[in-house]
Amino acid sequence: MVLIDKAKLGALVSSAKQGVTTLVQNKGKKADTDQEVLEGELTPEQAEKGSKMLQIMDWAFDKANGNIPGFGTSHEMAQKYLEKYGNVSAAINHLVNWQITSASTAGFVTSLGGLATMPITLPANIAGVMAIQMRMIGAIAELGGWHENTEEKKTGMYLCLLGSQAGSALSKLSGQFAIKFATASLKKLPGTVLTKINQAVGFRLVTKFGEKGLVNIHKAIPILGGFVGGAVDAFSTYGIAQAAKALFLNDIIDFEKQEQMEIAKIRLAINLALVDNHYLDEEKDTLKVLLGAVNISEAAQAKLILEIENPRRQKIDLKPFKDDAMNTASLLEGLIRIAKADGEVALSEQVYLHSIAKEIGAEDMIAMIQ
Repeated sequence: MVLIDKAKLGALVSSAKQGVTTLVQNKGKKADTDQEVLEGELTPEQAEKGSKMLQIMDWAFDKANGNIPGFGTSHEMAQKYLEKYGNVSAAINHLVNWQITSASTAGFVTSLGGLATMPITLPANIAGVMAIQMRMIGAIAELGGWHENTEEKKTGMYLCLLGSQAGSALSKLSGQFAIKFATASLKKLPGTVLTKINQAVGFRLVTKFGEKGLVNIHKAIPILGGFVGGAVDAFSTYGIAQAAKALFLNDIIDFEKQEQMEIAKIRLAINLALVDNHYLDEEKDTLKVLLGAVNISEAAQAKLILEIENPRRQKIDLKPFKDDAMNTASLLEGLIRIAKADGEVALSEQVYLHSIAKEIGAEDMIAMIQ
């Protein structure tokens, strides 16, 4: 994973690195930690940023529920997969696999419009990722019988963008202890609380996509930013889909276990950076941007930042990824996109990716590695 011009990239992504490490450096401040945001204690500045991102979320929501040329509506997407695969579970598995492996295409992004009027500037592919993920959530909601675009449904879809953090976010932001992450919890909340939840989710996405995250690295090296953005999409899609299934289909999801799998993905990415025995500064920076964009707790992020700063190869338990097509695709697609960021996959990286594919029973994806 030797990435493009070392000196050039190191300088260009330094601010991205600084933004991700803020959660460690600013421990004593009242400002931008996810814990404070998830407790609903947004400062006026945070609330303003969250509100601006909320406008992009609303745009993505409208696109997800609209009739995108060549792709149709989320309702039509849900019906197509249901008719093809016969039951809700199989339909969801296949539409999520499509999301992970095929959705981040120029064809979809060029079908979207209206980005020029947005209050926060996002590269088209990053804004497109949000719209694509929202469309997937909307299709899952449709399969769960949620056909009307109520405020509760919209807030639920926004929460799902937080993946494994969605359940705890709902509990903390609503001031209630949610035993199960479900729409019943949302229906009990007044509109003012739904607005607060929307703003807080918006601010969390500012830290994920905004000024110091993927947008920065995308501006630095557009090709690299595209690969990292694709890796983020692949890594995060599984957790987002699981949250959507929990919310709209009343599935029981072990969010703690899910977070552990997200952590494992980052550690596997660290291993991938080490297999060629060269650990460059730009690889470290890229890993930090990737870490800042996945949905895990602040404590887990802080621990992984230390591991990125002082890396070592680790043995990762891959059993949770076996016999789960969505999780397998999410893991391998993300790692492959990272390995291809410099335009080629080194032999040592191929060997490592092959070993992962075989261990999790995903030999059918090996052809994607070269």
